[in-house]
Amino acid sequence: MENFVRAEIARCLPSDILREISRVALANGIRKDEVNEIRLRAHGSASLTCRGENFLLDADICERDINECVTKLCRGSLYAYGESVRRGYIALDGGIRVGICGALSSDGRALGSITSVNIRIPHVIRGVSGKALDFCTRDGRLHSSLIYSSPGGGKTTLLRDIASKLAAKYRVALIDTRSELWIPEMFSGTMCDALVGYSKADGIEIATRTLSPELIVCDEIGDTDEARQILSTVMSGVPIIASAHASSVSELISRQGIRLLHDEHVFSGYIGIERERINGRLTRSYIFDFSLRGEMD
Repeated sequence: MENFVRAEIARCLPSDILREISRVALANGIRKDEVNEIRLRAHGSASLTCRGENFLLDADICERDINECVTKLCRGSLYAYGESVRRGYIALDGGIRVGICGALSSDGRALGSITSVNIRIPHVIRGVSGKALDFCTRDGRLHSSLIYSSPGGGKTTLLRDIASKLAAKYRVALIDTRSELWIPEMFSGTMCDALVGYSKADGIEIATRTLSPELIVCDEIGDTDEARQILSTVMSGVPIIASAHASSVSELISRQGIRLLHDEHVFSGYIGIERERINGRLTRSYIFDFSLRGEMD
């Protein structure tokens, strides 16, 4: 059986799921580096997401299978991951994040039962930043920029590539709240300092106060507390490149936290992205929509 899943994940999955993943991948010409998500659901179904397509797996999943999988992902100690599990995810090494669904206990302090998991598998993808990198460094200097797209649009992949490229020249502080951005091998030999697991507000404050960064990079900003901390950071002279969920600039700046930053001219430009499709399949190329802040009023 050909292995289409990274070893640290494969050891945690039911054997029939691994067989199904191999069958579906071989039948559809899917490569190992195209497997993006594996989902298990306690009502009996499982699915695979590759290249923007969803494939149902012929496997009968029960709640016990899911609990065993999660326990293995937590290296046998679910308690050690208790707080993040309650918040709906498990962060593992190498940028792997496992989304968790279930029922909270009556006091809201623990997850009483787990009914589905979504294992998101990152890949080392280089060279996709292209025009976005040029936009962030136009005129020979760093510009604070905000990348936006709908969920699943490839923001994290793009942001990671931009950060790794810029860290070859600048001191970059990477704020990785949910352990999705930081893949050590992508930053080998660079000047990147990663704060993993910190809230964005705390990570940005610590980076500014102790690391003397020339650039801060973080993923998925949006709430007002984060906006205020970003505002304070940029006013101190440190540019920031970040991302946020939105399908358009107008939707983006209608959100309270982003609107605060927009009104204060924090970002000099916005980068809308969409994954390019060829013959119905998502590629690793992006369609970019660039907007300069000065042209928007």
